[in-house]
Amino acid sequence: MIQSIDPNKCTRCGQCVEVCPMDVLRSLGDVVYIAFQNDCMTCFLCEEACAFGAIYVSPHRGHDVVFPF
Repeated sequence: MIQSIDPNKCTRCGQCVEVCPMDVLRSLGDVVYIAFQNDCMTCFLCEEACAFGAIYVSPHRGHDVVFPF
């Protein structure tokens, strides 16, 4: 899931907010923030849309996968 937005790299362009299909990211004034982290489906669209490398999406959803067999 989306882990962080680096405020030192973020230019507040809003591209990440625009491309997120789950409405995880929001902007308020000149701040882009993670509003609904648990809704992230780890599609990496926001990370790919960020030309400045400000977004880090982890390939893991924050818990271990347990197989029932």
